Amino acid sequence: MGRKPPPSPAARAGRLLLLVLLGGLVATSASVFLVYTFSSRVSSFAVEHEANAPSTTPASSDAPPAPAHTPVDDGFTLHPEDHVYREPKTIYLDWNITKEQRAPDGVVKSLYLINGQFPGPLVEARSGDELIVNVHNSVHDADADAGEGVAVHWHGLTMNGANDMDGVVALTQCAIPAAANLTYRFRIDDSQSGTYWYHAHSGVQRADGLFGGLVVHKPANAENAVAERATYSYDAEQLLLVGDWYHRSAVDVLEWFEAPDHYMYEPAPDSMLINGRGSYNCSMAVKAWPVNCSAVARPETVLQARRVRLRVVNTGVSAGITLSLSEGSMQVITVDGGHAVANDTHAAQSIGVLYPGERMDVVVQQAPSTTATARPEHGARLIVTLDKENMNLHNFALTPEQEFPLSWASSPPKQASRHEKGLAVSELNLKDLQGAPLASSPAGLAKPAETAVLYSAMTIRGANHNRPVATVNHTSWVVSEPHKPPLLALDRAQWVDAIKQPTTAQKLKVPWIKETGKERWMELVLNNYDDKGHPFHLHGYNFYVVRSQTAAMGLNRGYNPFDKEQADAVAADVNTKTPLRKDTVYVPSMGFVVLRFALDNDGLWLLHCHVLWHQAVGMGIVLQVGDVDEGAKRRAGQRCLA
Repeated sequence: MGRKPPPSPAARAGRLLLLVLLGGLVATSASVFLVYTFSSRVSSFAVEHEANAPSTTPASSDAPPAPAHTPVDDGFTLHPEDHVYREPKTIYLDWNITKEQRAPDGVVKSLYLINGQFPGPLVEARSGDELIVNVHNSVHDADADAGEGVAVHWHGLTMNGANDMDGVVALTQCAIPAAANLTYRFRIDDSQSGTYWYHAHSGVQRADGLFGGLVVHKPANAENAVAERATYSYDAEQLLLVGDWYHRSAVDVLEWFEAPDHYMYEPAPDSMLINGRGSYNCSMAVKAWPVNCSAVARPETVLQARRVRLRVVNTGVSAGITLSLSEGSMQVITVDGGHAVANDTHAAQSIGVLYPGERMDVVVQQAPSTTATARPEHGARLIVTLDKENMNLHNFALTPEQEFPLSWASSPPKQASRHEKGLAVSELNLKDLQGAPLASSPAGLAKPAETAVLYSAMTIRGANHNRPVATVNHTSWVVSEPHKPPLLALDRAQWVDAIKQPTTAQKLKVPWIKETGKERWMELVLNNYDDKGHPFHLHGYNFYVVRSQTAAMGLNRGYNPFDKEQADAVAADVNTKTPLRKDTVYVPSMGFVVLRFALDNDGLWLLHCHVLWHQAVGMGIVLQVGDVDEGAKRRAGQRCLA
């Protein structure tokens, strides 16, 4: 037979096209098969590990569409859309705490990391979620403070029904020793949402970086989250952790503060950090304390929308702060754990003073003139001003005003929004804030059944080798034995010998409020007999601040509610209509505050100053509310023996 003639070029091209198409079809089929197989395996893995977790299907048909922009994952931009439309669930976290060399502002320092991060990982949840956090202490024995162990406190969460999970060494738990772990397990109360944070409550480790952000989103429905976002018309949420920073180890700084020849002057910070970053001028380092320093640029804060809900936490150790914008404005909407302020609160360019431990949520409005790509030499700035209180010793490397570049990811508006027109003022003093009007004032708020009076002071005691001693009602909370059983694990009769006092003239005192209940309210009066103010934090509770009194120059304005003349004068001027609700309150120098709250959370709760140096020398007291839960007592003891 004769050989067939070769195919024409057109025929060859057709066959080649057919082969390419067939090859593509086979490859596509194989890819689909592999994707299906992999997806099935991933789904099986997820089902196996999340079998007991509630569905995350949106609980509301009002769920918004997915955002058009790419979600930002910088560790500080929040994702409420992942939480507000789902049912409560259990969130599992596994944390490994180490101590390593880092240079957050250009100066090398040994600081605490959680899973390699500083600040620690951002925790986002919603009301009603259960958190299970396994904390492993991998701090090496070679570290100077490794013997202290570690512990984590959940600042602002009431820990109702979980007193033993509050994270306070010597009170609710033993410190977690090196190479050991502890699992914190607790449920966030349905009534709690807002800006919180977690931090060390062991030694002075908070000053060495053991802290992070915790945001509890309010579930969305017609009454709360949706209405809140619509009311203030913000388009994004971000976290701002801002505070002072020391280059020396916290143990060394505390030793300096306690030295007899330093006369209780608080050590001046070396730097300021925003979300764990700062910039130090290496040429200003003091020769007596040489540092390993490299020049770094000032960190820039990039806001993700024209109107951003900025959740601000003062994570600092000593200094109160005021935040200011060179362009734009801020409006406070909540304080501490999401407690609303009055709707007519003015927007301002400058807001303060925010003391250590306090939080505020502000809506930041971009100014029409701001350029989206503005640089610091001609653009917007975020200015952090350190309050002069606790700053009597000057550090010339740290000017009172610290400026950080600020920019917006969005293009600027052409004109001022309806939220900004005619509303902004230059400054807003946080002490002048009013709370949102109470729809119905609880009877106990006006007439509390219980009254307690506390007196705080700081002195230099000869009996303590001329070192500073802080007291509340002549008792000091100083932890010297972090691995011994905590008070929660002991009988009340054993408490007096469990916490050593700075002098033999003192005894540990634990006031006991025996009668409790949701309808039984208490008035707590905090008198400050010190020439400096103190931001006090109460664990286990939030409270209404119905009166705050600043002393006149040189005068003490203490308040004894059992003195009828004083009580009548104060009663005429308490605010039970629009009081602020908080968990951390500033008590003015030589002044007092009056707090009221329902006694609805039995347990042992610490009340202490959040200036870490004051807390470390004893400014704290334990309150026993109701009876100690036997289950919590047993668990606290068992964990200490483990």
